[in-house]
Amino acid sequence: MIRDDTGPATVDPFWPGLAPTAYSAPPKRRRVAVFGLSFLLLAAASLIYDYSRPAEYRTAARLRIDMPGNGDTADERRTAVRAAFLTEVEVLTSRPLVEKAAARLAGIGTPLPAGSGDGGDSIEDYRRMLDATPVEGTDVVELTASGRPADALAPLVNALIDTYRGQLAERYRQDSGSRATRAQDEATKLEERVAEKRRALDDYRRNHDIVALERDENHVLSQVKGVGQSLNAANDRLVAAEAKLRSLRDSIAAGKSIVRARDNPTLSNIEQRASQLREEQHELERAYTPDFLAFDPRAKALRTRIASLDEQMKQVRERGQQAALSDAEEEVAAARAAVDRLAQQAGGERRTVQAFTARLGEFKAMQEELTGLEEMHRAAVVRATGLQAAERIRVPEVTTLEAAFPPAEPWRPQYGRDAAIGVTASLLLALLTTWIVELFNRTTPAPSLVIAPAWPRSVQLPMRSPEALGQFAPSALLASAAQLPRELDEAEIAHLLDELPDDARLGALALLSGLSFDELARLKWPAVDLPGRQILLPDRVVPLSAALAAQLGRYREHHPQTDDSPVVDAASDGTPDALDATLLYAAHDAGIPGADEITCAALRHSYIAYLVRQGVRFADLFGIVGRLPADMLGAYTALSPAGRKHPLEEIEQVHPALRQVRSA
Repeated sequence: MIRDDTGPATVDPFWPGLAPTAYSAPPKRRRVAVFGLSFLLLAAASLIYDYSRPAEYRTAARLRIDMPGNGDTADERRTAVRAAFLTEVEVLTSRPLVEKAAARLAGIGTPLPAGSGDGGDSIEDYRRMLDATPVEGTDVVELTASGRPADALAPLVNALIDTYRGQLAERYRQDSGSRATRAQDEATKLEERVAEKRRALDDYRRNHDIVALERDENHVLSQVKGVGQSLNAANDRLVAAEAKLRSLRDSIAAGKSIVRARDNPTLSNIEQRASQLREEQHELERAYTPDFLAFDPRAKALRTRIASLDEQMKQVRERGQQAALSDAEEEVAAARAAVDRLAQQAGGERRTVQAFTARLGEFKAMQEELTGLEEMHRAAVVRATGLQAAERIRVPEVTTLEAAFPPAEPWRPQYGRDAAIGVTASLLLALLTTWIVELFNRTTPAPSLVIAPAWPRSVQLPMRSPEALGQFAPSALLASAAQLPRELDEAEIAHLLDELPDDARLGALALLSGLSFDELARLKWPAVDLPGRQILLPDRVVPLSAALAAQLGRYREHHPQTDDSPVVDAASDGTPDALDATLLYAAHDAGIPGADEITCAALRHSYIAYLVRQGVRFADLFGIVGRLPADMLGAYTALSPAGRKHPLEEIEQVHPALRQVRSA
């Protein structure tokens, strides 16, 4: 009995009357029923929910609120105007204004929008329907109302605008009138205070004989001022002289020179001569060595002259310092004497000056207070006049740019869009439901069998040719014989292996040892047992030939790999395209005819054909090359020699071409 899991039917060639039994495909009616029912239920639920939602309408109006001072360029003023504008925007939706608008509509019998009902606060409901949004960068406000019914929204918005316009005009008219009255009263009070303060100032000037407010026009103060100025100048000179003397003493104590060469011609001449001599000394030092200069008369003379000039400069500086110090001390003494004399002169008139200065200061304070009152009075008069003149100008101007109109279509929800979304979601959920149902109702297909009847040993079948057997021929016992790839001989395989690179040669040797391409693509290094000369596959153990073992050892030595690395990189992508291309190039380079027919399947077929031609038992063949499809078995049956088949121990498992590689 041969089991074949790939065929769809069971065929018995010995009993033609028994028809093939075909397995039925999974029922499609169940899928259609599940999908259709799920889609209809979900789509119906989504559409019912979509169109059962009540429609909401929206209307909008635009109005311009022109605040006073809107064209002012000053930043502070512009910020204040913007703040006042935003305040008016908030007033538009305030509760008092909405109450007045609702009362106005109710008074003329206009229907109002639907509120909360059941004793709720309808004014708050109207406020939630309304929204005032300023248009960025302008003084335009968009006033919107959303709710139902549609014909009640526009009257509410328009009534709110009219109520706001009337309330704004009344509010500014009252505010402007009260402010003008307060400004006029303040100006009158300030005028009375100014007159009273002016009379008190005149009486004080006559009583204390004050000529004028300026200090210089009074003889006593003018004289005292001159003495004071002279005393201040003398004090400044004394401070400067003392600072100069202290600076000279500090410089002398610190060893600094206080005599400058430009102020002393003698010192300047000596410094110039010393500089010239030092230049000559530097020239000698650049031209001769220190040992030579130590004995050179000219160098000795230069050093002596330089030392003499340095001593002269020191003496000149000391004399200059003493002279400067004496002059500074004399200047300090003279300045101190002047300060003492002027201080004694100023002390004699101090009491008279103090009394007059006190009276003059008090007079000046009274004069300044009078000036402040007069300025306040003028400002109050100007403010009162301005308020009276700008009473109408200060009222913000409200202009309706676009009145509200009853909406013709619902604002939300968007029934068409939401219906499309619901139907699409229903379709996807129906597909998902169908997939889940099929997942839990999936059945495993039964394998197909090809049954060869067991004949009694005593029955003798007549000898017939394969043509006479017809459908009873070995190839007809299987479903259908597949067309086999090209079979390569020893010489072609040897030439091909010589032209292949290391990676591709490793794959070719594995195919010539019984591995399929899929097993080669999944082969990792932990499955290769080089010491045991075998490859451990999930369903069998493949022995390694000497050529393949040597090639694996050399390849791993020169290409270190990890445990997760594939053994053959050319097959790691899971498709034989790369390895087939390499085999084609190598076959072409080796001069093998029909190079385009040499593929991974051709190499594996060459090895299987080599085993089959030796008469190996098919039961043992699976232990070497793995499971083969039924159509391949039918094709290989024709290659097997007649007579008794041999066990695996009597079969040469290494291809002759691999033995040549080993010997090489």
